[in-house]
Amino acid sequence: MERTIGVVTEEGRGVFSRISGLMERRGFQVRGVTAGATQRPGMARYTLVIGGDERQAGQAVRQIRKMVETVTVEDLSAGGCVERCMMLLKFAPSPEERETLFDVMKGYPHSVSEDRGSSLIVEMMGPGVLLDDCLENVRGLGLVESVKSGPLALGTN
Repeated sequence: MERTIGVVTEEGRGVFSRISGLMERRGFQVRGVTAGATQRPGMARYTLVIGGDERQAGQAVRQIRKMVETVTVEDLSAGGCVERCMMLLKFAPSPEERETLFDVMKGYPHSVSEDRGSSLIVEMMGPGVLLDDCLENVRGLGLVESVKSGPLALGTN
């Protein structure tokens, strides 16, 4: 089970290091993390996906809340959230694999970012589970490499 935690902090040196150190010391398994700017100057937003149940997420929220720089922290999974990841896939398919690849990709939201004939790069955005499913279905179809971002999430409340 995974839980998504949203954190807004004051910007500052070492804030991310303190959050990740806290997660490590408390034994939380961090499965994904994204950091970035917010609409408010001087603030940063972190999205953490941790392994665990509601109780463990609550414990993580309480620990992060104690940090001086923390403005808000919440278990986004509890109240509902929209979560998205991005993935880039690079292929060098044979002509036969290329046809099959495009048939498989019809089942997933994507766009072709670069097509040079012998190779192509596909861009996808969606829930992490959907991207993982796509990755499993295109293995063996000329996949050369892939990269997936950490999650971005906003609560729906």
